[in-house]
Amino acid sequence: TRPSTGYTFAAVQRQARRVADRYHRGLAPVPPVPHARRSRAMDAVLLRALDQGRVDGAAFFARLFTALPPERVLAFLDGATSPLQDLVIGRHVPWGPMTRTALELPFLRRRPAGAPPHRGEP
Repeated sequence: TRPSTGYTFAAVQRQARRVADRYHRGLAPVPPVPHARRSRAMDAVLLRALDQGRVDGAAFFARLFTALPPERVLAFLDGATSPLQDLVIGRHVPWGPMTRTALELPFLRRRPAGAPPHRGEP
């Protein structure tokens, strides 16, 4: 599941095919990471922007689906777009809040997955 979108369907199908293929070849049926680093980085930006109240999630996705063909948005949600396609899609998101968020992310303190929030964090 993409953390920022909840989009799961296509990634689960890809993972199931890869697990089955590995099993049939006699390899450990370990599922691969479903989304590329670029997609996960964009997820981090969107989730932070939503968390900080810089972006309204409903308006964000409504704008994407209104401005772009649905198949392109679904490919984007699945992480199946190229960097150039991502830039074209990026023309339809709130640039200021997203840029501010992207610039601050490298300076934020990280915590391991599943760890409780840092002191003072929600």
